[in-house]
Amino acid sequence: MRFTNFALAAFSMGSALAVPTTHQAHARQLQILGTATATVGSVKTTVEAELATIAKLVVNVNLNATTLVPQLEHALLNIASDITGIVGSVLPLVTEGVPTLVEDELKAVPELLNNVLTIANDVEATAQQLVNGLAGDVLKAVKPELQLVLATIQPIAKPIVTFALSAVGTVAGPVAEEVNGLVGDVEKVLGGLLAPLGGVLSIVL
Repeated sequence: MRFTNFALAAFSMGSALAVPTTHQAHARQLQILGTATATVGSVKTTVEAELATIAKLVVNVNLNATTLVPQLEHALLNIASDITGIVGSVLPLVTEGVPTLVEDELKAVPELLNNVLTIANDVEATAQQLVNGLAGDVLKAVKPELQLVLATIQPIAKPIVTFALSAVGTVAGPVAEEVNGLVGDVEKVLGGLLAPLGGVLSIVL
């Protein structure tokens, strides 16, 4: 009888401990999503400022190549560093599993996709501006840094896209539709940046 009571007590304790563990895992996954969203949003703001600086430099007729090149290189390297810094925050979205998100939690996914889409679009637009607006010798000089920036987009976008598609899964509703639409937009921009023929990256190679 005493053994039975002990066994029942142990079982009850194990069940009680299992519940918090499940909740803790979910909370951890939501924390990862929150960190990724905040990081991408912060980097988006930083990158926008750097890209604005580049846009001003390109149209500044008072700068000669000797002055312009180092400033462009510095700005491009800053952007590459900022975007690369996102990787550590977004990879856990796919390496630590996707939580089953309720509707309110799913609303963070479009925000994440919108921010990475903005970064990709802005980088693509600036790359085209550099290709079209710089003299040949200046473009040649900053080409390695520009290539580096363009190459940073896919490593942050792919994990986010994979996570987003897994998060909505078979969920129906406006949020899922928005996510699927944004995923298509992100993949389209990636194709424009990285396509073997006609992509921005191929122009500067």
